[in-house]
Amino acid sequence: MSSDGHILLVPTPPPRPPRPSRWKLVLAILVVVLALLVAGSTLVVARVGRPLDSSPLVTAAAVSDESFEPEKLRRRATVAAAALDKVRPRGTIIVVDTFRNRLRLYKDGELLRVAVCSTGTGRVLRDPRTGRQWVFDTPMGERQIINKRKNPVWAKPDWAFIEEGYLPPPRDSEERFDDVSLGDYGIYMPEGYIIHGTLFKTLLGRRVTHGCVRLGDEDLEFVYKNVPIGSRVYLY
Repeated sequence: MSSDGHILLVPTPPPRPPRPSRWKLVLAILVVVLALLVAGSTLVVARVGRPLDSSPLVTAAAVSDESFEPEKLRRRATVAAAALDKVRPRGTIIVVDTFRNRLRLYKDGELLRVAVCSTGTGRVLRDPRTGRQWVFDTPMGERQIINKRKNPVWAKPDWAFIEEGYLPPPRDSEERFDDVSLGDYGIYMPEGYIIHGTLFKTLLGRRVTHGCVRLGDEDLEFVYKNVPIGSRVYLY
């Protein structure tokens, strides 16, 4: 109202346009993202599903029905068996599984013996005087039997004394030579690794050695008598 008593009419502002709903915007974005994902997945499937000419492996969809004919399958199986036979080790071989501590002896593909064995601990020994270190692992890979001895004598290396807290004696000292610990037979590989017996038969099946492979008396005798020098040893 004005000072003279008249009523003033104040114009009301025009109404604001309604704000767009945020949910509608989010929904629109989700629709676009899903459309992109579907399109990308379609392209990937189309690419992966297409067999490659350079690959010997093809998908089931790319294999013709003719390849499942019994006669063709027999011919392929014969070819595959011949290829495997060419690479199969011949003669007598020893296979040592250091994970399960099992030794297997084969002759011309026939399994002759499965024996519980012990392999390396993987422990590290350090000489506190010189800093020299030894890692007591059983070697992996392929080795060869280079020698066999009955009633073997062990020439103790330096680590055998350091491990017990003693100073290593001179090389020609009688303390170096042990004719008991290796058992009745020794089957030698390069680098000083031996398949031999043990005084601690209750520990067979465990990783307790300094890298050699230990066997029980009967298994050791069998392996010794059936493995000629020159045989291959595969360790894994």
